Amino acid sequence: MPVNTRWGVRQAVEAAWNYARVTKRRVSIEYALIKDINDQAERADALGDLLTSYGDWGWVHVNLIPLNPTPGSQWTASRIEDEREFVRRLEAKGVPTTVRDTRGREIDGACGQLAAATS
Repeated sequence: MPVNTRWGVRQAVEAAWNYARVTKRRVSIEYALIKDINDQAERADALGDLLTSYGDWGWVHVNLIPLNPTPGSQWTASRIEDEREFVRRLEAKGVPTTVRDTRGREIDGACGQLAAATS
């Protein structure tokens, strides 16, 4: 993501943790799964380790977002088995995780698809 040229993942997580610590509110980490880019098991382990390094008092929830296939894009959705393994590894580390529903995909109306269709 373009934001990572200015702030790294650790800095973003640190800011999220500080917010949660001060407000006592849970934060959501939105993580877009991209096939063969960031959906590997070792990335799930690294994310889980990073998040749990701040404690396990319920401060964080990971919301995995399967990338929608978009014509002309160089990226695509992860394989379902890779998605499931990513979830399994995060949950094994005690990180609450859900996978976002991809409504609208079948009519090319999901996030990112509609903009690509009108371009």
